[in-house]
Order: sequence, then C-alpha cells, then structure tokens
Amino acid sequence: MSFSTGSRAAQDVIAFLHTMGRLKDTARRGWVEHDIRSPESISDHMYRMSLMCMMCPDTTLNRDRMIKMALCHDTGESIIGDISPAMKVPKEVKRKQETQAIQDLCGLLSSSPSTTFATELRELFEEYEAQETAESHFVKDMDLLEMIVQAHGYESANPGKDLSSFFRSGAGIRHPWARAIFETLANTRPYSTSKTAEVEEEGRGDAQAVPSATTTTTTASNM
Repeated sequence: MSFSTGSRAAQDVIAFLHTMGRLKDTARRGWVEHDIRSPESISDHMYRMSLMCMMCPDTTLNRDRMIKMALCHDTGESIIGDISPAMKVPKEVKRKQETQAIQDLCGLLSSSPSTTFATELRELFEEYEAQETAESHFVKDMDLLEMIVQAHGYESANPGKDLSSFFRSGAGIRHPWARAIFETLANTRPYSTSKTAEVEEEGRGDAQAVPSATTTTTTASNM
C-alpha cells in the first residue's frame, strides 16, 4: 500500500497517534486511589522512565533498546486503561487484555511502511513482559524506581501524606545503580517512618511478586 496524502496508510498512522494521545490524559490509578490531586499521567511515567534509561551508566546493557522498551511497555494502556492492584484483576486476565491491546495497536500499523515499527513494538512489549533479558530487568527496575521517585515528590508536596505502600515496591529493585537511588529516596522521605530498613522489612514479603508487571499484591508496585 502506498503512503501518500489521504492514503489508508496515512490515516492508520493518525489513528495510532490519536490512540497514543490517550496516555497523556489517563491518570495513573495508584495516585488517584491515594487522593493525589492532579496526578501524573501514564505518558508522564513512561517519559521519565525513558530518561532514566538514558542515564543508565551500565555499559553492558543496550541503552537504546531499554529506552525504546520504556517508551513501549505501557502503550497497551491506551486501550485498556491503567489497572491497579486495588482493582483485583487476575494476573492472567490482565496479561490477556494487555496482549490483545498490543495486537490491536499493531493492527493499526499493518499498512506499509509502518509494519516494521509494529513488529518492533510487539517484540519490545513481549521482551518486557517475559523478563528474561538483562535489559528488561533494568527497565522493570526503572518502572518501580520512577514510581518511587514520584511518591517521594508527592510526599514532599503533601505534608503528612504516607505513600509507604509505593516505597515497599523497592524491595524488587535489583540493579546496584537503581538500588542506590532507591535507598537514598527512602532515607530522605519527609514522612516520619522513612528509613530504608523499615521500608524493605515491610516489603520483604512482597519482593517475589514485584518483578512481574501484572502482580496483584496489596503493594502499589504497579499502577
């Protein structure tokens, strides 16, 4: 199919971009559930995650791939919305919904010359979900760490606000660089119980569930 003004291929790209635009307007549910005013959007979250991947000092990792993965990992939420643990959606159901959403998004890009991007989008999503590569592990760490950075900011801006459930997700962070940042955040929280040991002790029982992007534990590890 040719790509020209008014062509079906051009219209499909526009449809895809409008769908992605929903991420800019969809608030992260975890913050909504904790009564945060004007909470960040899904797009906000992915943008800072991508910057954090750019900052990665580990030269053994493919930085460009991690940046792309961070940009793509929540794109399915443009269709299904942000599903938080509090919604108690079964892990298998959430995974199925996310996979179908990615398939639908790729379907919008089935027209040449967008098929290459559609394939890459699907591959990046699948790699992130599988959590079998060093790059996907780091991006997962950034998913958790970005959330904790945001929680730290919200606690600072809202005296007395206790977002400990988000900090407990830090038990799942593995990369040394990311852990150093997490521990610094945990030790500089404005909330009175903001100590790394306390946060990690409370979250220790949740550590096995945290690496999965579809966990339904009571911690706020995924929004």
